[in-house]
Amino acid sequence: MSSILSPLLNNAKVKVDRVICVENLIKDYKKHLNIDVSSYFIGLQEITLYKCELSGYRFFYPYNVAGNGFFYEQLQSYDWYYMPWKWENQKTLSLLNKTYKILEIGSGGLGFIKKLNDLGYNITGLELNENSVKIGQSIGVNIKNESIQNHAKTNLGYYDFVCSFQVLEHISEVNSFIEAQISCLKKGGKLLISVPNNNSFIKFNHGGILNAPPHHMGLWDINSLKYLTNIYNIKLDSVFYEPLQDYHLDWFINSSIAFRFKRMPLLRRFFGSYKFKILFRRIVKVFQKFIKGHTIIAVFVKEK
Repeated sequence: MSSILSPLLNNAKVKVDRVICVENLIKDYKKHLNIDVSSYFIGLQEITLYKCELSGYRFFYPYNVAGNGFFYEQLQSYDWYYMPWKWENQKTLSLLNKTYKILEIGSGGLGFIKKLNDLGYNITGLELNENSVKIGQSIGVNIKNESIQNHAKTNLGYYDFVCSFQVLEHISEVNSFIEAQISCLKKGGKLLISVPNNNSFIKFNHGGILNAPPHHMGLWDINSLKYLTNIYNIKLDSVFYEPLQDYHLDWFINSSIAFRFKRMPLLRRFFGSYKFKILFRRIVKVFQKFIKGHTIIAVFVKEK
């Protein structure tokens, strides 16, 4: 049994879920993204993915292997990294009204905050990337270069709605991060968390290279999200699952075939052939809206 404790629950025991070879991780980042991440793993031969026995939350250890600003600048060179408007943004918009004071944490892509600002919503954004903050301020959005922990000190009980999109999985200190979000909410205010759903098809290849440090530091699913109601003064209001998106079709198909036939190379080669993939794609397209995609949204209500 590990002596490491869960960053979500200080008194909860954890068990080893998976051990990752650092050398292979560095090679994969270089191969798939042409990014050298070796400086984040100096002196390490492996990192460990632990699972909290109470909440089911999984996290990478050690904690000090998270990416810095330069790492995210490199990722931003890929146009798919900050898509300006996605399914989760549209779903969130449908939950809002213009009387709300809204806080978005992690506004670096500027897509959501700009759209809502243009539509006349009262929205504030927090972002640690100074360049994104400067760009946001130059186009007239209310965005601050500040952590949620610091922002909460002067904004207790101020907001009606606090949201973050694909942010929580990057955070090591999840307890203080979530606590600060809730403290910013009024009683009855809503907290929306949008994260990769590690119980969807992405589990077939462990979520891909970006689902590991220095990019992601924690892995969430419906069970670990629901467990937050046992830790904080919130109740679960609703859950939304993203349907499989067109731009994830190839990922779904390739990872499904590799997973189903990982110990059967001949079948994997057959089902991985171009002709079969064309047929598989047509079948998947018919049922696409019923297949759980990359992202899950959980909406909570602050009770008091």
